Amino acid sequence: MSAKPAKDFDSVTVPAPNLDYDLAHVSLRRPDQRGFYEGISNAVLWPLLHGFEPTIQVGEAPWSSYVGANEEFAETAHSMSSSGDVFWIQDYHLMLVPGLLRTKRPKARIGWFCHIPWPPPDTFGILPWREEILEGLLGADVLGFHLPEYAEHFRQCVERFTAYDVTRDEIQYQSRKVRTIAAPIGIPVDELQALAIDPDVGREVERIRQMMGNRQLILGVDRLDYTKGIPERLAAFERLLRKDKSARARYALIQVMVPSRTDVKAYADLKEEIDRMVGDINGRYADTGRVPVHYLYRNLSQRALFAHYRAADVALVTPLRDGMNLVAHEYAAARTDDDGVLVLSEFAGAAKYLKGAVLVNPYDVESTTSAIHRALAMKRSEKKKRMRALRAEVMRLDVHRWADDYVKALEGT
Repeated sequence: MSAKPAKDFDSVTVPAPNLDYDLAHVSLRRPDQRGFYEGISNAVLWPLLHGFEPTIQVGEAPWSSYVGANEEFAETAHSMSSSGDVFWIQDYHLMLVPGLLRTKRPKARIGWFCHIPWPPPDTFGILPWREEILEGLLGADVLGFHLPEYAEHFRQCVERFTAYDVTRDEIQYQSRKVRTIAAPIGIPVDELQALAIDPDVGREVERIRQMMGNRQLILGVDRLDYTKGIPERLAAFERLLRKDKSARARYALIQVMVPSRTDVKAYADLKEEIDRMVGDINGRYADTGRVPVHYLYRNLSQRALFAHYRAADVALVTPLRDGMNLVAHEYAAARTDDDGVLVLSEFAGAAKYLKGAVLVNPYDVESTTSAIHRALAMKRSEKKKRMRALRAEVMRLDVHRWADDYVKALEGT
């Protein structure tokens, strides 16, 4: 996608199918950038909001860098906008921006959306800056979350750590009412279904199946992260191979893992653990010319990814905690043949909506192994019924509908 200079040297205009929009540049000094993104967002807020308390690194966390970065984003948004513009702020990196913008534009319509879980007060209360974050977020008019329970957790935090009045869906903040809504995000269904039926993708599907010796294929697609449950998934697959001696000739696991935050020790340690587990499984159960785990540690193109979705008999989406998880949605969108089985963690937000999935507790390795076996042996009629239910819900949760509904809620304030 090309970009051309826009209002000034600090912004570019990006052409989209039906409109042009400007991207503004926010400049941060390298130490502040590291402190904001790695020191606070990744090392503190990400594990805390997912409920992984032992990995939270509050100690000497550079909170001032997070504050400074939020101030820069707020100032840029203010300077690049006009009176009457609507502001929609995304995710946990920018939780102070709503309040900062409110001081500059008291009458503006400001929204914020949380793309990951929101924890209950006992977890959120770990933060030394909990009141500052809540004050920042309450600068918005509408606060969006994937699930009603996340929105409820947020209201509980406000009730616990502030003196503001909280009702079922609203918070009375000074002279304004702040709405909390559940707005589950989805995917661009029409675009991705068109990709799924592309003839080039179909040819790649056949190549994958032939390369894998026409075994039944189990697919995992994840970013490298301790929330994704990859070691637990590998342990469940290893148990399947151990319990069923014919499994190594009949099944294969393709694990796609996208590199992420490799300069953070917790992620480097996780990568080392996963490498070791894959090596151990393949060393123990491989036959000449055939290995049970095919491990792709890289980004795949969207075309290649959808070929893998269509080739896979089972998609294994088993995070330990996830705000939504759109891999589950993409797998269903790709299965225009109404085939395939989705095995989904009950701790992914998607589990609250995708009722056609086989739900599992990823911490329970034995039950996950049983669920994989059940999915591989499932009758065609049941697979078809489940996939049709999945696809209907994925279509209902289309990302364009999500955006339209949220903006309507914000514009209605």
